[in-house]
Formats: sequence, structure tokens, C-alpha cells
Amino acid sequence: MEMALDSPETRRRPAWAWFEWLALAVTAGVLVAFRLHAFDLPLETDECNYAYIGSRLLAGDRLYVDVWDHQPYGVFAMLAGVIALFGDTPEVFRWLACTFSLVSLALVYAIVRYAVGFGPAMVAAALFALVSSDPGTAGEGCNREIYMNAFVLAAWYLAMRAHGRSTWLIFAAGLALGVGSTFKTVLAIHWLALAVWIVVVCVRRAGWRDAARALGLFAAGPALVWVGSFAYFGLTDRWDAFIDAVFMFNLSYSDSSESLPLRLIRFFSPPRHPFIFSSSLPLWIASLTAIGWLIIRGARAGGQHAAAALALVLGSYLAVCLPGRFWPHYYYLLVPAAVIAVGVGLGECSASGARRSWQSWCAYSVVAVVAVALLVTQYRDYLRQPPFGITVLRYNSRDFWGRAHGEHIRRVTAAGDEVFVFGNEAEIYYYSGRRCASRYTMITGLQTGHAGAERRRAELLEELERRLPRIIMVLFDEKPFDGWLAFLERHYGEAVGVDRHDMNDGPIMLVFARRDQPIEAIDWNWDRSEVGGWFPGSR
Repeated sequence: MEMALDSPETRRRPAWAWFEWLALAVTAGVLVAFRLHAFDLPLETDECNYAYIGSRLLAGDRLYVDVWDHQPYGVFAMLAGVIALFGDTPEVFRWLACTFSLVSLALVYAIVRYAVGFGPAMVAAALFALVSSDPGTAGEGCNREIYMNAFVLAAWYLAMRAHGRSTWLIFAAGLALGVGSTFKTVLAIHWLALAVWIVVVCVRRAGWRDAARALGLFAAGPALVWVGSFAYFGLTDRWDAFIDAVFMFNLSYSDSSESLPLRLIRFFSPPRHPFIFSSSLPLWIASLTAIGWLIIRGARAGGQHAAAALALVLGSYLAVCLPGRFWPHYYYLLVPAAVIAVGVGLGECSASGARRSWQSWCAYSVVAVVAVALLVTQYRDYLRQPPFGITVLRYNSRDFWGRAHGEHIRRVTAAGDEVFVFGNEAEIYYYSGRRCASRYTMITGLQTGHAGAERRRAELLEELERRLPRIIMVLFDEKPFDGWLAFLERHYGEAVGVDRHDMNDGPIMLVFARRDQPIEAIDWNWDRSEVGGWFPGSR
């Protein structure tokens, strides 16, 4: 059976190829229509931080020295280029995410088409179009996972097309993952999963010598990317800062009290975001069923395409679990893998008997039910919701809150003023258009328990003393450290504004203005009822 699956007959384009292109265009249209529904949402804090740092790079700031983040440079460099070409409005980033989602759609289709044929590929593409904006996993946003998926899928498609041969396709697959890893280093897990698959396929086809050559080519791509990266930051006198932020800090950031086995279990019950699976529950159930089928069939028939789908799922699953944080957008790395598992599982099921066997018809009928159920859940949790309703479970009112206070800052300051937010609300910099007075746009690197926090706190105070911000906003994400309160008292005195919790009236943010540069008195107490109210059932 595997020989039949690998034969060109199963991948030959139908005589009515125009229908294939029409069907793909329809699925692409569905994807775009779904994403347009969320275009009016404010950018959330991570997305604003990427955009703000990208704009600062264009202004001449140096990453990890003048602006700091613990992420690799990929997303910042990409957004700097996009901003240079198209500007930095929210719509630019929405369309960028939409473009990458369309690329992922095409690659989902191409992978399943190559593996098991046209019908299952169209099913996979249709399912991805329905879940590409899944609110449970932040699919409607512009976070890194949306971009990373395109590189992951490109790597798997290229490796599958190489078909166990040591060709430039294997090198290109490694290069795709190398570039993707500059967005998030956790893609090293995908490299390992795909490397194992490549070795197994090569050994079965031509022996260990060919497998060693293929593995060398596959490793050359990431090596080229990262050797070049190390050289660049070394030559620009930022080696220590780069290593400290991207590797040393991330080791402590990803440290968890739970062991890896417990993290693998915690995946199914994320502690802070239990809604993750709700909006795409039919897909998750269908993918688990397909994974079980592929494991059984793969064990019996040794199918390399079934193994590829399973390895993709495993790599994505581990990439979600290893950081130990379980943020909703982490799970988005699994969405394409789940769709591909369903598509390949459907194709394997259809190929196990006659073309129109009862097994094939039953499989397609079940998937049709899944698609209808998925449309219902996406309508309920996404299409029917106003902007606030899409993100309220995930972010509370954080994205709307940040935009509102960014506009407040813009109102009471001048264009050249600098400000500082003692918190992780980078959306205030983005929406105010004001520069952060420190390299630390988010205080993640200053928080207790992280490697190098004390040194970064000293750097923060030194920078703020040198460039006293016009306004400082203090949130209660982190307890004030030694020297911070003394700094505020020395230059700012009493708070000039407060934002209070809308339910218990407790302060959630204090606003300080420089004594020598007072600001206009405004009401800083933002009421979330202005945009949508509360969590469902919370009042």
C-alpha cells in the first residue's frame, strides 16, 4: 500500500485542474474573510512590543543594547523591514499576519496533496481556513507563531519532496527552520523531529551513508543562519548582550517547577487559560482520532507519510510544552499539524480499500460533520463576537486598556517626550507614539527569579536617571525593588493619577509626572464597560 501512496499516480493533478485552483481560491477567501473580522482589535502587548522595537531599529537603536527583549532578532528585523515599506499602522501588521496565514494554507494543502492526494488536501485546506483565526489560540492576532508556522510547514514540505535523497531540498528545509528559529529558538525541537524522520527515510531507501549526507545538508541551513548571527552580534560588539538575552535569560524564563512529563500532561489542562480548546474543539477531537489511526496504520504498514504527519504533530506538541508557560498563542503551533494529521489520516483511510468503499465514504462523512461543528464553534466564539468579545477571555481587557492609556499619554505629552511603563504593557509606547526612556520596554527581564535581574535593574535606574521620563506609569505586576521607590520620590513625588479596578476599586496603576514638568490633569481611571464589560458570567 505504501508503494501506491508514494507513486506519482496518487499525486497526479485531476483533468479538471481548474477546479483545484478554484477550490483553493475559495478556501483562501474564507481565511481572509475570517481574519478581516478582527482587524479592528487593538494590537496586544507582545505585538506592540515587536512593532515598537522594529521602529526603534529603523531609528538607529541597537537590539539588546538600546532596546532589549529576550526573543531572537527575527521578528524585530522582519517588522523593521515591513514598517520601512508600509508604515506601522495596526492594519499593516494584520495584513502581514494574513499573508503568512495564506502561505501556511498553501503549504498545508501542498503537504497533504503530495502525501495522499487531492481530496484529503482540499479537506485539510478547508479546515485550516476555518481555524486560521481561532480565538482560543490567538489565531486572529499577529504573534510570532503565525509567522513560525509558515517556516515549519515549508521545512516539512521540502523534506517530503526530497523523498529521502540528499538534495538541495534537504538543505532548504533546514534553512527554513533556521530562519524560523530566529523568531523563537524552540523550533530546534522541530529540527530534531524532522531530522529523525529524514534519517529513517534515508536509511530505508539507501543506507546510513546517504542518511549521514542528508543529515549534514539538513544541519547546514541552521548552522549558516546561526553562525552568521553570532558573527554579526560579535562584530557589532553585542555578543555578550545577545547571548545573555536570547539564551541565558530564556533558560531561566522557561524554567518550571513541573517536570517534562507533567508539562506534557498539563498541555491538556492549561492552568490559566482553560478555554484554549473550546473554539476549535471539533478539530482537536478529530486530530486525536486521526493521530490514533495513523499510529496504528503506520505501525502496520510503515508509511513514511503517516510518519511525517506524526513527527510534525510531535514536534509541535513538544514545542508548546517545553517552555512551561502554556500561553494561548503557543498552542497555535499545533493548529496546522492537527489539520495535516486529519488530512493524511483521511487519505490513508480512503486508500485502505476501493476508491468508493464504505470506509472512504464514512471517513469523508465524519470529516464533513467535523467541518460543520467547527463552523458552529468558530461562529459562536469568533464571528458572532464584537471585538471585545473575541479577546476578553484571553486578555481580560488588557489590549483595550493599553490602547486607551497610550492615547492618554499622547494627549498630555509632546512628540519629543520620553515615558516609562513599569510593567509589561508595551502597547502604551506603540499607541502613544512616545519613546521608552529605557532599553527595557517590558519588565520581564527585571522580575524576581530571572537570571541577571539585579544587573538589569541597576541598568534601568542608571538609564532613567540619565533620561528622566516625562511620565512614569507603575503597574503592580512586580513588587518595587530597592532603589525604585527612592528614585520616584527623588524626581516625581506623589502620583498625579490612578486607575482603579472596576470591580473592587483597588488601584491597578499609578501615574507619576516629573516635578519640573507637570502635565495636564486628566481622568486616568479607565472603565472597561466603555468597550464591552466583563467576562461572561462574572457579574
